[in-house]
Amino acid sequence: MKSTFFTILTLLALNVHADNNKEAAPLTIGFGSENQPYTMMDKQMIRAEGHEKHFGIEYSIIKQATILMHYEIKPKAIPPRELKKSIKKFRGMDIISGVTRSRKDKLYYSNPILEIAYIAVSKNNLNAGINSISNLSGFNVIARTGSYATIKDGYGKLYHPKKGSHKHKYKEYDSNIKMHADFWKAGSEAVLITTKESFNHFRMLLAGTHDTNEDVTINEIFPTKTRLYVAFKNKQIRKEFNEALEDLKFEGTYTRIFDHYNHEKNPDFHRPNHNEIIRQLKTNP
Repeated sequence: MKSTFFTILTLLALNVHADNNKEAAPLTIGFGSENQPYTMMDKQMIRAEGHEKHFGIEYSIIKQATILMHYEIKPKAIPPRELKKSIKKFRGMDIISGVTRSRKDKLYYSNPILEIAYIAVSKNNLNAGINSISNLSGFNVIARTGSYATIKDGYGKLYHPKKGSHKHKYKEYDSNIKMHADFWKAGSEAVLITTKESFNHFRMLLAGTHDTNEDVTINEIFPTKTRLYVAFKNKQIRKEFNEALEDLKFEGTYTRIFDHYNHEKNPDFHRPNHNEIIRQLKTNP
């Protein structure tokens, strides 16, 4: 009887140990690259001491949630054009972040981690007078890769790469920094489709290499916000993540993450790495 009792205790201890190991097992998470300030896993910024692993708004939301879940994470950068394909294959990854939701696959999607409001930015000397999406048709428009599919409200009718009525006046960029740099070039007449967070981030980042003091008009012409999710292979991990995400919002951590990456509020946390910026602009002609 005593032997059986100790056997049961031993098995329970082993199970607890196994569960703890399971909780501590790292999760490999795919993040879309070149999407600053949501993901910042390159060397464009010099991070202050203690902030070396602060890799962007989206990354920090995921990181703080997984800390509450008792998981370590292994981030993996995915090129923008590969993000959608990565969901279909999920090779070597447990989670893929920053994706739009699909009803065509068998994955488990989180509650929205980001609700992104797109804006159209034009230089004042253009006198664009943009007050609707349809007004964009008279201008050359630049946007990030995949925008034609993620932005709603008829945007894709204009700029779908095959069927868009104004695709000849439209360019998408894999490189966020190159896109914003082209907007700030002297003489540029492009209308930039981006988010306020990205626009403010790159306006600060490129101030050492471009004249970013030109007056601009920010046109809030997109009624529908774009929701981004996290895709999981494991239903239970998705459930734990949603609970952790709710806690982040309840405790105020979610809002503080946005404030942390706001350069006006915290200018010393992240400073431009001008040498790296110049190098990246040269390698993305």
